[in-house]
Amino acid sequence: MQKIMTALRGLLVRVRSGLGRLWRTFRALARWAQALVVAAILALLVGLSMLLGSAKPDAAAGAERTVTLRSVAELSGNATGDSVIGTVRSRSEADILAEAGGTVRRVNSVVGATVGAGSIIAELDNDSERASVLQAEGAYDAAVASRAGVSPVDVDTAARNAYRSAFSTLDTVLETDVDAFFGNYTATGPRVLLAHLQTDPANLSKARVAIEGQMAAWRNDLATADTRNAASLLSQAEAVARSIQSLIEQLAVSANDSGSGVTDSQVAALTAARSGVASVLASLNAARASERSGSVGSTASVDAGVKSALGTLRLAQANLERTIVRAPIAGTVNFLPIRVGDYVTNLMHVATVAQNGALEIVAYVSEETRTGLEVAGKVTLEGAYPGTITSIAPALDPITKQIEVHVAAESATGLVNGQSVRITLPGTASATSTAAAGPILLPLSAVKLSAGSRVVFTIGENGRLKALAVTIGEVRGERIEILSPLPSETRIVEDARGLADGQEVKIAGAQ
Repeated sequence: MQKIMTALRGLLVRVRSGLGRLWRTFRALARWAQALVVAAILALLVGLSMLLGSAKPDAAAGAERTVTLRSVAELSGNATGDSVIGTVRSRSEADILAEAGGTVRRVNSVVGATVGAGSIIAELDNDSERASVLQAEGAYDAAVASRAGVSPVDVDTAARNAYRSAFSTLDTVLETDVDAFFGNYTATGPRVLLAHLQTDPANLSKARVAIEGQMAAWRNDLATADTRNAASLLSQAEAVARSIQSLIEQLAVSANDSGSGVTDSQVAALTAARSGVASVLASLNAARASERSGSVGSTASVDAGVKSALGTLRLAQANLERTIVRAPIAGTVNFLPIRVGDYVTNLMHVATVAQNGALEIVAYVSEETRTGLEVAGKVTLEGAYPGTITSIAPALDPITKQIEVHVAAESATGLVNGQSVRITLPGTASATSTAAAGPILLPLSAVKLSAGSRVVFTIGENGRLKALAVTIGEVRGERIEILSPLPSETRIVEDARGLADGQEVKIAGAQ
């Protein structure tokens, strides 16, 4: 190492000495000779720079840009008609919301697991709710035991009293709790006050109208209850109660739909309605059992005590049920963000269960595009796979201001719940048309946007780029509207970034 350093020092000394001699020689020259030397050095430097500059275009010419050409129809996805983006979703899917706030105590499933309808997915802390249920069960058992010691009376009278009491209770449940989900009457019945239901809201309206008819007939029969058979009265009351219970369960499923807009007061009304109907059914069952056995308690206060205890028990059970997250349908768990120890709030989205084997594609189209569509019409998915239009909304979506269209994939291979799919709709232009009048959608990469121009590139003479000026509209995701007419068969450069008009390029795939 020391020898190397010594050699370097010697080299520097010699270079410095040589430069010094050159400088002294230059200073010794005449003024005109110094000027000639300086001019020669400058000329040498200019020559070198020109030589290097002329070599760059040659190098660039030897590395021409390779571009890919595709027709406007292909790039716009409009080879046969308009193109829209749809979302794959399950035909049967339920977003589960927490019915109460609390800390997650147990999670019984994982994402991707298959669950059955009614199975428990998770459970919140509910020690106090379980204690309330146990206490209510004891009170109910005590009321039933007290009733057993009451002297018997006419069983037919008790059955008719239960019949009248059931009407009063159910009428109150309908007006106070069930009707919290309905509004003004329409042609099919009262309007459902829930939004974006996966089920047909007309079915709920029709069910409410049917129950109203049953209640009206029941109201008319109250005057003749004393002359009718007690068993038939109880059967009539139970049939109406079962119908109301079925409607309440349908409302509960609809309220759990994503975006249903259910309010806290409606959730409370749903719980109260369930409790009220359960209380009526229990009372009717007790009256039927007494009617069959021929014995019943004579004291109305004892009957009321039993009913009150049963209502308290049902309320405690309902409060406990609110802390349990159940799957409303059978399917696959697609979303489960909660973990043991997490705190969830009321109506927080805690899980999604869907039947991933039954998929459909939902898209939204404009009013103009809707005119060329019909149910059972054929479409193309991702430019390769066939699909069939299964339903078309009769009106505009109030939020998107577009029309919802459902498409079934004839082959669901490769479709994943939640993914976006490009749908090519049937063409509406005439067969002789060769130009796609805007707006059409091109990828942003195919349009060169500069301060003074918006152009796409095609290939002109001698393999050089030719710029075509276009008028642009809105940007939609990764695509941009082209408002000016552009022949659909025109082949343009797929990626215009870094290109210039007149630039010589190579075409991918050309020999």
